[in-house]
Order: sequence, then C-alpha cells, then structure tokens
Amino acid sequence: MPALWTRAGGRWLAAGLLGLAHPAAAQLLLPAATATPPQVLAIKAAVLPLLARGYQLSLEKAWGQHYQQSLSLTPQLYYGPVSNTTSEPSEGGRDQVRGAGLDVQYRRYLSLRARPLAGLYVAGGPQLQRFKVDFQARSWQPEPGPNGLLYYQYLLADQTETITRLGATAVVGKQMVLDNTPLVIDLFVGLGWRAAWTSTSALPAGRYASGMSNYGSAGFFLPVGIKVGLVL
Repeated sequence: MPALWTRAGGRWLAAGLLGLAHPAAAQLLLPAATATPPQVLAIKAAVLPLLARGYQLSLEKAWGQHYQQSLSLTPQLYYGPVSNTTSEPSEGGRDQVRGAGLDVQYRRYLSLRARPLAGLYVAGGPQLQRFKVDFQARSWQPEPGPNGLLYYQYLLADQTETITRLGATAVVGKQMVLDNTPLVIDLFVGLGWRAAWTSTSALPAGRYASGMSNYGSAGFFLPVGIKVGLVL
C-alpha cells in the first residue's frame, strides 16, 4: 500500500512540475476525463390520436456522423368508444373501435450544431393500420313467425366494419429537448396518402370514411402531430 501511494504521489507531483513549464506534457501524465456519451434514444407519446381512442408510443434512435439521422418506430393501439371527433355515432349509439398499426419513419436532422435528436428535420415513411368497428344499424334480419316460417324484418342489429389501411407520409418538424431536463417535445406537419379496404357483413361498406380523421378515410390527408416524451 505505501508503494502504491508513493507512485501515485510521484505522478501527480511530476505532472504539477511539468505543467508549470509545459502544460501539454502534464496532460499526458494525468488521467483523461471520461466523456459523457450523447443521448441518442427517445421515447415519446402522441397526443392528438387520443381523440380517436388511439394510443401511440414512438421509439426513436439516432445514428451517423453528428447523429443527423434517426429511425422511429411507432406501434399503435386503438380501443374504446368511437368519439364524435372522428365519426357520427350510429343509430344505436354504441360504436366501439379496436385496432392496431405501425408507423415507420426515417428522419434527417438539418442542423449540425444541435444536440442529437433536436432541431429542424424532414422525415417520411410507410404506415399500416387495421380496425374493427362494432356498431348498431338497421338491416334485414330473419325472424321466426307464428307458423314456423322465417320472415325478414328491418331491425336494429349488431354490425362490424373491418378496415385495413396502407399509406405513407412526408413531414417537416422540429424537435426540442428542454434545457437541463430529459423532456422532449416533437411538433410536425406534412402530407400523406393512404388506401383503404373496407368490408361489413350485412351493410354497404364505408360508414367510417366521412373525413380525414375517420378510421376508414382514404386518399390525401394532413398528418399533424404533437409528441411528448424523454431522451435516454
């Protein structure tokens, strides 16, 4: 143990003496400071999809020189009563949505001076979604008559509409990491296009295609979003 302290003390003394005349030589003798690794991973929750009973959690990872590139994966889950924000309720008023999806996005950050995962960016990528919406609507239903024969009556009955959507988006946005905190805010707007395949068991398809925010809408749409999360 005394020998260890002697060697350590001699090293620091030599560094101090050399540093008076040659600071660069002292740097060679002193232990190098450990650099803090950059934060290149972010996890974020989307705010606006909550209006459509959607729950989206994004995982973004930066890479490359200056960490100007990133890949974002956003699994999606939809569950709950259909909101008036997206759809007009059916006659029965008991519309329920279930669904899942995945959004994949490549990003390119435009600033060389910003920290990883921060600054202006352009991005784009594909998305896939599938929904099942349960509702009540009138359709012809077989009903047994008093003579044992089946008669068709126009009655309110449970229905299901199945929707599959495939599309792509291109957006421009700005991501901000708040000073001295791990909090991150992501704002974006862009242009997208999607195709939709819809089917029901007893009614004409397309009930949930009335507007861009509806589950079965197709064609061009405007992806606008706010995400809040943490950098890790």
